Amino acid sequence: MKKKKPLISVCIPLYETEHFLAQCLYSVAVQDFDDFEVVIVSDASRGRDEKGRSAKKIVRLVQKEGNRLRKKQGLSPVDFRFIEHSENRGLIEVRRTLCFQARAAYMTQLDSDDQMEEGALSALYNTALLGDYDIVHGTSRAGTFLSDNSFVPAKENRYGKIFYGEIYGREVFRRWLIDGAFTANTWGKLIKRELWLQAFENIPYTECNMADDVLLFFFLSQYAKSYRGIEARVYRYRVNSGMSSGRKIDSLHKWKMICTAASVFTVISQWCEAHKTEIQPDELNYLRKMTSYYLGNNINQMHETVIPELQPAAREMLCEYWGESFVEHMETAMKNKA
Repeated sequence: MKKKKPLISVCIPLYETEHFLAQCLYSVAVQDFDDFEVVIVSDASRGRDEKGRSAKKIVRLVQKEGNRLRKKQGLSPVDFRFIEHSENRGLIEVRRTLCFQARAAYMTQLDSDDQMEEGALSALYNTALLGDYDIVHGTSRAGTFLSDNSFVPAKENRYGKIFYGEIYGREVFRRWLIDGAFTANTWGKLIKRELWLQAFENIPYTECNMADDVLLFFFLSQYAKSYRGIEARVYRYRVNSGMSSGRKIDSLHKWKMICTAASVFTVISQWCEAHKTEIQPDELNYLRKMTSYYLGNNINQMHETVIPELQPAAREMLCEYWGESFVEHMETAMKNKA
């Protein structure tokens, strides 16, 4: 008998560490929503958690324990699916695999070091049904987790800007890009899968581990017909754990992952060139500013986080990704501004 499609696919990209995966998955397993699946895609990650468990084993254990808890609460079991890339492809391609593997009409993304708030899926889905919204954006909190997994919110959350209310048509794209009314993060949002599929039709194979949300949301918002931001808390964001957290970079492999942000703006630039009638002059201007901002960040990261002996090779790689003339122009502009 063919399986009935779930209402929501919770999509988890696994690309760097398994240390927090179990807590992440438990926060999903205990959701009071009764019809969803969990899809985890590992980007050829070979890491293990502090107990020496692989990602596959963690998923299997949490599925068993999580569904035992759900049965006690009178909730239906959840299907967990673990998929693994045979080689590292980067976050864009992990998210593409998640999209193609998802079976539900709605998808929500959850980074493997973060957690869902209680009742998140119900809040997001019930809102989506109210107005057939393409994108429902819930409130997030940033902070740290203590050893007992309790959450300590930070004083501010610069990662989760949100617009409370409704936006329709082209204004979804413009309010994000020009006004900065809400973030490009794909986490904390419930988005129609058909919108994801439309976005990926415009994104060629791209090796990218940084600013992937910008590339994805450029197209998601480009084609979205409606957005709704809600006050319900849906997401707990773990600060200082990702690739951009300021840790020392001691290998060119790690530095390459940072430089891949350039790929985002290459794809966007090529699309804009091919769709000149669909993009406005002020929108192009903001995209140029955003491109310069990300390159400036890369330059600062190179000086502040790459170990001294790798600096020359790191700059050479930066020029390979962004273009030598662009890097030199930005370095001059940053010196003059200082």
